[in-house]
Amino acid sequence: MKQRKNAVLIFAVVIVMIGVSIVLAEQFAGTGASTPPPHEPVVGTRATAVAATPAVAITATAMPEAVISKEEATALLDEGETHGYSIAGITLTDRYPGKLLYEFSLVPDSTHSRKTNATLFIDAETGDPYAPLQDKAGITIEQAKEKARGAFPNIPADRVRIRFNDGSQYMRGWSFDLMNAGDRLVQGGLDADTGELKSYFIGIKRLGRPATPSVPMDAAQRTAEREVRERNGELPLTLVDARLDPLGMPGEDIAGKYVFVYKRVIHGVPCASDGILVTVDSVAGNVVDYHKSWSLMEDAVALPAEPAITKDAAIKTVKDAAVKIYPDSAASLRIVSADLRWRDFHNPDKVTPGPGSVPLAWKVQFDDETIRAQQWPVPGNGWVDAKTGTLLDLYYRHEH
Repeated sequence: MKQRKNAVLIFAVVIVMIGVSIVLAEQFAGTGASTPPPHEPVVGTRATAVAATPAVAITATAMPEAVISKEEATALLDEGETHGYSIAGITLTDRYPGKLLYEFSLVPDSTHSRKTNATLFIDAETGDPYAPLQDKAGITIEQAKEKARGAFPNIPADRVRIRFNDGSQYMRGWSFDLMNAGDRLVQGGLDADTGELKSYFIGIKRLGRPATPSVPMDAAQRTAEREVRERNGELPLTLVDARLDPLGMPGEDIAGKYVFVYKRVIHGVPCASDGILVTVDSVAGNVVDYHKSWSLMEDAVALPAEPAITKDAAIKTVKDAAVKIYPDSAASLRIVSADLRWRDFHNPDKVTPGPGSVPLAWKVQFDDETIRAQQWPVPGNGWVDAKTGTLLDLYYRHEH
């Protein structure tokens, strides 16, 4: 009987060992190498999902292939974002679902003012910059590219370089460059959710530029107004400033650029922030700069749109405060303008003004003999609540 029990036990052990051998053979047969750790797939391979328990089957998620090399990805980094940094490491990661990315770890250069480390991503399939929050935007990166191209049908761009700004440093939206043969033809920005063109900039070549404008201001203004209409249709706007600004370095004798500032009008009063700025080249006559800000809800303004404080009272409030800053300049203090504005200064990505919260205010601009003597004079300005007479803000500097 004892011998029979021993035989049964030996037989059971053999069966178990055979089973273990089969499992091990299935796991390791044909691999020849260890499996890459999670989130670090080997270039040219796909990430493979692993079951958490033998009872649960997890289907592998299809991953894009790494089409571009590490060197190509490095060359695609935006110089503006990497300036002042050194690349400390480059890894290939699949930490974001459906994305295979080159992750660049950046550290500040010892000679630069940057203080914190940074991380940038380049899509290993498309070569586009990637920001995790771009997946929450209202349009995809491919749709944003099409919007950028469509906004400039006459620009011969062979590539659109685009990146998403999540609002932590700049306004939330898509920033783009229209490129041709490595040259940047247009730089601009799109609304994050709608793709509306919010801004663009076209460089002006200064080499060989004449000293005086070739285009008169009235013709440039018609160009600016046509640009506003073609981009937006009819909007409640008023022109609050039209000027010829210098171009280039101080002392550079070349023709400048025309700047036209249009402000949004709500209940007959212009906004301080919302509006459209258009810059026209005074030589070529084309629009070279365009910026639109339009975020304020109409019910956010504090009605009625009638001041309880007079213009003269607002001017006196600003003068009294300015004299305390530079007493020696009191005699030469001059009021440049005093106008009613909705004081709509807020970051639309972080603040949504409540109903009736945006005050009606007097904007008082002024200067003095010190400011007037500067090559690039910046006037002072004060803000006075038009209902209460409270001084809301004052900017007055002799040095900038």
